[in-house]
Amino acid sequence: MEFAKEVVLPAALSELLARLFSFALDNFPRLGGRGSGDAHRRRLERLLASIGGTVEEAEGRHITNDHLLSHLKALTAGMYRARFALEATDIDVGDDDVVERRRSLALSSTFNSAKRLRVASLVFGRVNHDEKLAVAIEELESLTRDCMREFVLLVQGYPRRVHRPVATTLYMDRRVFGRHVETERVVNFLLQPEPAGAPPYLSVLPIIGRIKAGKTTLVRHACDDERVRGHFSLVECFQLDHVVREGGHPDQTLWASDGGEYLAGVRRILGKDERFASRRSLLIFEDAWPIDPSAWSAFAASPAAATMLAAGSKLLLTSRDSDNACLGTVDPVVVRPLPQEEYWYYFKAFAFGGMDAGDHPRMAAMGKEMARQLGGTFLGARMVGTLLRSKFDVRFWRRLMEAMVKCSGRRPYPVHVNFLLELLSSLGKLQSYGSSACPPRLTLRDALCNHAARTTSDSGHLGSGGQFTIHLCRETLYMDHWYTITLGDRGRGMTQ
Repeated sequence: MEFAKEVVLPAALSELLARLFSFALDNFPRLGGRGSGDAHRRRLERLLASIGGTVEEAEGRHITNDHLLSHLKALTAGMYRARFALEATDIDVGDDDVVERRRSLALSSTFNSAKRLRVASLVFGRVNHDEKLAVAIEELESLTRDCMREFVLLVQGYPRRVHRPVATTLYMDRRVFGRHVETERVVNFLLQPEPAGAPPYLSVLPIIGRIKAGKTTLVRHACDDERVRGHFSLVECFQLDHVVREGGHPDQTLWASDGGEYLAGVRRILGKDERFASRRSLLIFEDAWPIDPSAWSAFAASPAAATMLAAGSKLLLTSRDSDNACLGTVDPVVVRPLPQEEYWYYFKAFAFGGMDAGDHPRMAAMGKEMARQLGGTFLGARMVGTLLRSKFDVRFWRRLMEAMVKCSGRRPYPVHVNFLLELLSSLGKLQSYGSSACPPRLTLRDALCNHAARTTSDSGHLGSGGQFTIHLCRETLYMDHWYTITLGDRGRGMTQ
């Protein structure tokens, strides 16, 4: 009896109050008049048109001033946040399944004050768009109030960039979407003259970021700049395994290294090639291992380092380890994940193509939820977005969203890999995942549409033991590798 009074009864009352509170909020009348919302919208659209033109003009010029680049970064971020808020008024709610799923999670246990706030924010977020638009307007006006005119005048003093045609269907790939400021900072470092005759003799820029943050694509794009190509007579790129082998012995594997081989490999690479001493060179070391700062400083200040590279030569180090940031002769370029509002536009380009997401509010709501789950990975956006566009159907999109929500937070693979394993669970178990030089013919769309058996038998990709490999997507515009997933112990294919 005491148990019923102290545990069962309070829990039942909490659940009842939770449902009543949710019902009341769902039926609460919209705040504010229609006229104020329209006024906010028109005002925000005018601000976005002005700032959009300014950002486009700035991104079309070679800006070398760090202060202007920082202001451009702030303008771009504010512009995407405002567009995101404006789009929310068009989509409004979208798919009620997304809202219901979040609400059920919020009300699944005792209804405390923290969950009341979360539920209120979810429900009021559906109806109180005027407040969101007002916040976006205030932010944009604060960004443009004091120095917009001076920013425009200063930007116009820099030369225009020359656009060369490239083999891509997405303009954002050519610009390295979301990385314009970082690219300009890399280019500015590469073109900056260094004082000669004083240590350190190695001019180094570290580029720090988590795995698959786009460090390699950023470097390749910066090196493809016409100014950089004309400035250096020699550009060389060195992968991690090559550097370790140079510092150890030829048959050494990465797993057998104790860490000291990497610095020894860098020293050997710089010293053994006579071209580096006679020609202005750009040397790129990708996925650099942690290097002891004192050992690196001693090497960079040694007389031997002064003779290894020709005047004006530069080194770029890409690394996941933030400790390598101290190896540079300038401040590092930190490649951070895109804000959710900006990432949504990258994801949307793959999922919707040229269609307006506002014309498909239910699918846009599901797409936003999936983009949120992906956590800002470029590879995940390309992979999942392309799959969504391959079948533009509400039921198909809901099925993919449910699979992604189900595997959210699962380890040890990235979100998009766990998502694929969840979808392909009836086809077999994961045998391998990674990149390959050439893509197999079997695509993920084929596998999901129950064509796996016919496609693999026709194309000859069905290996021994029932294994088959599925092509996912190309890694980047500047990489020749394709991501693939290999499954084994194949079972009955999934139905649509």
